Amino acid sequence: MDIQKKKRLVHKSSINIHISRESKMLIDKLKVCLIVSLLLPGLFGISYAGNPTIAGEDAPSDSNSVQTAVPDSNATGVDAVEGVIPDPNDSNLPFEGAVDQNAAQEKPPKSPESGQTGTSLWITGKMIAFYIAVGLAAATIVAWFLLRRTLRTRLRMKKIMTEDPDIDDFLIIFDWTSKILYFPTMIASIVAANLMYLQEADLWLFSSINPKIIGSAWFLIFFLNFLVEEYNITIMATLMSVVSIGFLFLWLNLVGWVSGFLGLFKHFALSISATGYLLVSVIGLLTILISWVKGLFYYVTITPNYMNLQEGPTETGEQIGREDYNTRIDTSDFFGRLLGFGKIVITFKDRKRQPISLRVSSIKSKAQLLEKVRAKLVIDHSLKSAVRQPEPQKPI
Repeated sequence: MDIQKKKRLVHKSSINIHISRESKMLIDKLKVCLIVSLLLPGLFGISYAGNPTIAGEDAPSDSNSVQTAVPDSNATGVDAVEGVIPDPNDSNLPFEGAVDQNAAQEKPPKSPESGQTGTSLWITGKMIAFYIAVGLAAATIVAWFLLRRTLRTRLRMKKIMTEDPDIDDFLIIFDWTSKILYFPTMIASIVAANLMYLQEADLWLFSSINPKIIGSAWFLIFFLNFLVEEYNITIMATLMSVVSIGFLFLWLNLVGWVSGFLGLFKHFALSISATGYLLVSVIGLLTILISWVKGLFYYVTITPNYMNLQEGPTETGEQIGREDYNTRIDTSDFFGRLLGFGKIVITFKDRKRQPISLRVSSIKSKAQLLEKVRAKLVIDHSLKSAVRQPEPQKPI
């Protein structure tokens, strides 16, 4: 019996040794699988986002993170198998070994430079803006080719009048916007913008310029332009204003308040950036450009025999005989006249029609040409030839 018991014990021990070896081999395989499973997310992180760590910014080396996740090699049995599966909710795990399941499921957005391919590249904001610009350019070209034969602009009318053999003198005018009187302010804005750019660049002597002095000078020019554009300042009103200011300073000098009065303006300081000055000039020039474009389709053509009122891009207009209207020149705006602008006023014999007032540039030359046109009466060339060539006398 003792021998049989010993045999059973030896057999059991051999079975236990065999089981322990199998379990050890299983544990080694699980270790290898665990190491591979931990290294794969890191490899994917490197190839996709360029970051070798899974979570965190200042993670230690990969060997430490692997050692913290792999259980002790001396562990056996079921405990060793359970130890190789880390619990993501376990707060005792090291930070490097924690895996965010939601972050692993959600892919980070691809940047346009690295991962944007296919149709998404053609629907970006810049591409949409490019499509709009190309569409507007194409529509403009198509509209020009379709309407160029029907358009009757001021420039085309001038060409027609020049080529007409029966008309030697004519005048084509349109109404400028009153904002064109702000032209000195626009020039001052461009100069002030350049000075501010030089001052900000700390270039030569311009670095010592006080921006408040530039702003105050610019505002003074703007204020004078505002008075000229808002009010019709005649030369008499200008002289009276100068005399009144002179008497004011004379009285202030008598009471000793001149320095105190001028000292009030020290507290007035206006500082505008170079971009602000440039924006003012761009808005003003855009307003003038719109007025010029409008004048291409709304203008007045005055000839010795008639006047044509154009009111649209095509031949829409009205022709009025020279006996049904009168013209006069208005240069009462003194400062506007200094800038070369004046008004040509057209009145009608029909009192029901309102007068037409057109602000024109180069008023001196246009006034002379208008007088020359109105003083003429054109006769057709066929009538001229008939008058010049007497009929031959019949022989008796």
